[in-house]
Amino acid sequence: MRRALTVVTALVLALGVAVPAAIEAQTKDDTIVYVLQSDIATWDPPNDVLREAIILGYHVFDHLAARDVKTGRVGPNLATSWKALDDTTWEIKLRPGVRFHDGTPFGAKDVKATFERVLDPKNKLTARGNHAKIKTVEVVDDSTVRFKTDGPYPLFVERMTAQVMQSAKVIAEKGHDWMQEHPVGTGPYKLVKWSRKQEHLFVRNDEYWGPKPHFKYVRVRIIPEQATQIAELLSGGVDVIKAVPPDQMDVINKSGTSRTTTSPILRTAMLQLDQAGRGGPNPFQDRRVRQAANLATDIDGVIKHVLNGLGDRVATGVNPMAFGWDPNLKPYKQDVDRAKKLLAEAGFPNGLDITFHEGPPVVEPATQQTNDAIVSDLTKAGFRVKRNYTGDNTVFVARVKENKASPMFNWSWGYYSIFDADAILYDVFKCGETWSYYCNKELDDLI
Repeated sequence: MRRALTVVTALVLALGVAVPAAIEAQTKDDTIVYVLQSDIATWDPPNDVLREAIILGYHVFDHLAARDVKTGRVGPNLATSWKALDDTTWEIKLRPGVRFHDGTPFGAKDVKATFERVLDPKNKLTARGNHAKIKTVEVVDDSTVRFKTDGPYPLFVERMTAQVMQSAKVIAEKGHDWMQEHPVGTGPYKLVKWSRKQEHLFVRNDEYWGPKPHFKYVRVRIIPEQATQIAELLSGGVDVIKAVPPDQMDVINKSGTSRTTTSPILRTAMLQLDQAGRGGPNPFQDRRVRQAANLATDIDGVIKHVLNGLGDRVATGVNPMAFGWDPNLKPYKQDVDRAKKLLAEAGFPNGLDITFHEGPPVVEPATQQTNDAIVSDLTKAGFRVKRNYTGDNTVFVARVKENKASPMFNWSWGYYSIFDADAILYDVFKCGETWSYYCNKELDDLI
């Protein structure tokens, strides 16, 4: 049953990042320039699911807990300690002496205001699914907060790594609309400029409670075209780019000025099929059509020939780096004849027409080339694919959220960096959730 809920492709990707070779030596340089392919829609992190928003958010905001990049373990951040008082009660102690960028002290009231805003269904914030098991947030004193959950919740601390802390004063006095463009955090950098679809400029927060960042300024440029990104990197116009196309890595590594590095990441790339019918009736509501799409595609070939081996095949949306991954589940093997047979059984002996909504690469490299290969495979099995490309990721994600990207679209999920299967099963495969195009009551009960 879990294989059926997966999609045409599920693969774990290695992130390609290109970094100038001499950057470590430039200790006197006070600015680092980083590139994103798409801009963000909002500076209110709980209201955005884009990886770009998460990346930028780390500069300005802090979380109650944080993952150590070397050990992978979750440890204190704005919270210094936590303990379970009973099966449904967690208590956390907050770090003293922390201030927001506007000078307001950080305390328990801010934690309460942050979570109550996220959990209020009227606000329709995308982060709500991360904390749906939290029922109440109680201020014990200025430095102590108590959470009540609707049952035992072993993921409580993991989930704390995915929620930025926002100011109760800003929430009450400035409000939702103002917060979309004016981030007020406790983080290591302050946003000083946002030119939409062009750049973000950050300055170091010299009052930061934690280790001071090396660079005084961080400049984030928005460059949609990957060829332009690479040209800027090689000419010295930017310092870091990501999602480097595998076929361009040799060019960068042989340049003498820059190098690439890869690392496994907690992200699963896939094609979403609208089994739930969010965009209206469609052929993928028939399990046989979904299975045919899976059988039609040669994902192993994509990994080998398009991604140059920089990916691992998985059977479901669950990443091998996440707790709950089952190595005994095996992905579909390509079988075009069986795919055609299933389409005929589903009432499409002469094939069928589908629309494929495509978005730009965000973290995963070579998205367009991957889509080209998959469409070629689908065509051989009888799928007549009309392609609809959206180059702006903020527009693309809005279409997904508003049920306008079905019946098939490319998608990926980074788990909010929570290393547990729950972080994808709840958000992407549970009935009625913002990013779920799948609905199965039996699966809901298991989740």
